[in-house]
Amino acid sequence: MNTKYPSFPWLYYVVRSWLPSYTAEVLPDYELSPTTSVASSSRPNSPLFPSRTSYHYRSERMELDLGPRKWGTRLPAYGKGGIIEGTVKVRTFKHVDRVVVSLLGKLSASHILNQVPTLSQSHTIVNKSIELWSSGHPSSSNAPQRDDFPFSFTLEANGTQPMPASTSIQLSRAQANVAYIVRVDMYRRGIHLHETLQTEILYVPRTTSHYCRPFIPESGNEKRPRITESEWHRADLRLERAKASPKLIPNFQSELGSSRSDKDKTPPQLWLPQESRYPSGHSIPFMLSLPATPAQLSSKIESSIEVQLVRVTTVQTRAGVVQQTSIVSRGHIEPGSEHGPTTTIRGTIDTGKAEREFSWSFESIVSVSYEIRAILGTTTAGLVWKLTRGIEVVTHEWHGEHAAQIPSLGSSAASRTGASIIHINF
Repeated sequence: MNTKYPSFPWLYYVVRSWLPSYTAEVLPDYELSPTTSVASSSRPNSPLFPSRTSYHYRSERMELDLGPRKWGTRLPAYGKGGIIEGTVKVRTFKHVDRVVVSLLGKLSASHILNQVPTLSQSHTIVNKSIELWSSGHPSSSNAPQRDDFPFSFTLEANGTQPMPASTSIQLSRAQANVAYIVRVDMYRRGIHLHETLQTEILYVPRTTSHYCRPFIPESGNEKRPRITESEWHRADLRLERAKASPKLIPNFQSELGSSRSDKDKTPPQLWLPQESRYPSGHSIPFMLSLPATPAQLSSKIESSIEVQLVRVTTVQTRAGVVQQTSIVSRGHIEPGSEHGPTTTIRGTIDTGKAEREFSWSFESIVSVSYEIRAILGTTTAGLVWKLTRGIEVVTHEWHGEHAAQIPSLGSSAASRTGASIIHINF
């Protein structure tokens, strides 16, 4: 006999009789996952493997059905003004005091120190509850006549500020997460355990604009109509000191035969479409008008121009405000400048990947905004012409009220599996 206690064989049998048998497998009726608190004994219908045709979640005593998989996402997805319709089924009412279903939405912001989130804070976006059944209700009895309870929530803000979409922000020194869940709580009497069943849902509303691209006549066509100035917004570039070494325009003064300094010259102008709300996934036309310049200088001037679309992300943490800028795209200068009383240079700039780039904010905690920055080199070292104009980026063009209520399925949050809620204390 192989034993760990060769000197005391009787002790081996005593210790073995006291210890329960352990196994590496989990109990068949209990399994935890990021999307739900308690899973089912039937693995194909567990929250980790929901039905392919519907969003169906199960715990030991309850079932949550959020309807068919309409959009093909792993989690239930809803658009602007979406209605969450579902059914809770209670398998047993033994020792049950009441059953409550809730819609919860929170934003969590954290400071990043040595790549570790710290000083986290949570802000409630929405908190709605419906009591489905109560043992103390006059219509309740020891033997309820029904075991399934339908419910519905409307995804709309309580105040004037819109609800932010499900999203995640990761900066070098801060992070923020927005998540929504549907949770069912079964409150039980006495020493019996409270039971919870929950899943994350996706709130991915479309933001829209009535963007109308201004008319731009063909270059080189003498009979072309002129541009309509009312369709454009124009602003003067300002002369500023360069933070980095700008591209200079060599021999600009000598070739023009002018001795005026840059400060005395007529400032260049940046022309952008009058509508300042642009859909992502599109290109924005722009024009730069400069004082008359010789045609042979066009290539030198164009090489000194830089137009950028910049994303500015701000997160307020307990350690202070963290702001980070990222270049979304750079402008493309079209060949063939127009010369006359003024020199006109045309180009386009992309608004980033469709549905991935969009402006939003929540109170003073988080904001994502966009700017178009234009920089033009000068003949004076250390000086540049510069202009920054704030714009709003939306997910879609306006295509009617019905289309506006469809979820923004191209959002980065649409691929969530539910693991994001571990970052938020619900």
